[in-house]
Amino acid sequence: MKTRTRLLGCVLGAAVLALPACGNPTDAASGAGNAINLVMSNHPWQRGIEPLIDRFEEESGITVNVQTFAEQQTRDKIQLNLQSRSAAMDVYMTLPSREGPVFASSGYYEPLDDRLAQAPAEYEADGFSRGALTGMQVDGTTYALPINVEGPVLYYRTDLFEQWGLTPPTTVDELRATAEAIKGRTADVTPITLRGASSALPFTFGPFLHGTGLEWTDAQGAPTFDDPRAVLAIDQYATLAREFGPPGVINYSFTESSTLFAQGKAAMELESSNELNSLIDPGSSTVAENVGVAAVPATTVLSWGIAMSPFSENKDAAWQFMQWATSPATQLELAKADIAPPRQSVADEPSYAEALDTPTHQQWRAAVADLQENGNVEVGPVGANAPAMRKVIGDAVGKAILGEASPEQAAAEIQSGLTSQLADG
Repeated sequence: MKTRTRLLGCVLGAAVLALPACGNPTDAASGAGNAINLVMSNHPWQRGIEPLIDRFEEESGITVNVQTFAEQQTRDKIQLNLQSRSAAMDVYMTLPSREGPVFASSGYYEPLDDRLAQAPAEYEADGFSRGALTGMQVDGTTYALPINVEGPVLYYRTDLFEQWGLTPPTTVDELRATAEAIKGRTADVTPITLRGASSALPFTFGPFLHGTGLEWTDAQGAPTFDDPRAVLAIDQYATLAREFGPPGVINYSFTESSTLFAQGKAAMELESSNELNSLIDPGSSTVAENVGVAAVPATTVLSWGIAMSPFSENKDAAWQFMQWATSPATQLELAKADIAPPRQSVADEPSYAEALDTPTHQQWRAAVADLQENGNVEVGPVGANAPAMRKVIGDAVGKAILGEASPEQAAAEIQSGLTSQLADG
């Protein structure tokens, strides 16, 4: 865990946003409304925003105490704060597509529509892309502000593909054929790395399901895993992971996959568009100069957000931070650090395009544009039990990866589990 507890004085000057006047230094020292606690997951957005927080502190006189944890630890920390109605957390990262319905019904989000309606013009409250802002809403109420846009893309080693005469695959069948070709050439490089960890797996499994023409549920809200196409999707994903993935893939999420690829030990990686920076950073990647990016067919798209705890005692300061963190100027800075912006005005900014001046960046931008335009917004079954439903899917597909269940058995297990979860939700 990393915690920032610096206290900076009030600095008057040009601010990114039109912020209220800074508070009394005595108030800041006592923490009375002039300090907020921010809980974040170890995530590319977190790594991009944290170095910029000094600017906000200087401009606002508000101290931001940051707590950062691994993803599951973050969820546990946030859940504990909310369940105990603790005032120790003011702002937190959230994935509404995962926990939105249950958090909204539990009263764990502070509604934001009234504050958005009163935001200053320069904030451009109506400037978020429709999909990104809709993803922050539950039953028409806005509970979070979008901080990124992401979805699965395919990273690949341009040097190896050139050496072996391979081209980036554009279909699931081509993906498997490419993996087979790589496996036949070397034992030193894993053909592909992808997610196998239970709760993380549905994010990258989604394109396989959608690619067969299926949604997670049908028009009546019933699960679709009794359809033979779901069996096909499970077989495709499980075979790719089992036959062409790394040893221990059943435990892989984005951290493990990106580490393996950055170490030069994988030829392809199916992972979030957010992971680009960790793969091309020469300080941490041995393949920084040899990364290609390709769109994934039938991909999914989601946005993370930041939300305000309804139990915060510093809601005005929390809102001030939230506006700054999601303002056009801040999101432009983050976009230059490979965080795909949820604002179209930022994506269209000439300086953004100029910053993406390498072939890798240009490929990444095209892949992100594709997922924004064509991505399926349902990255898992929708409902109050979304986290539990994703685990049902991940557990069953995991058994297929391990060879402990056939694709047919895994599909039947998912169908039964989702039917129960949807009924309870």
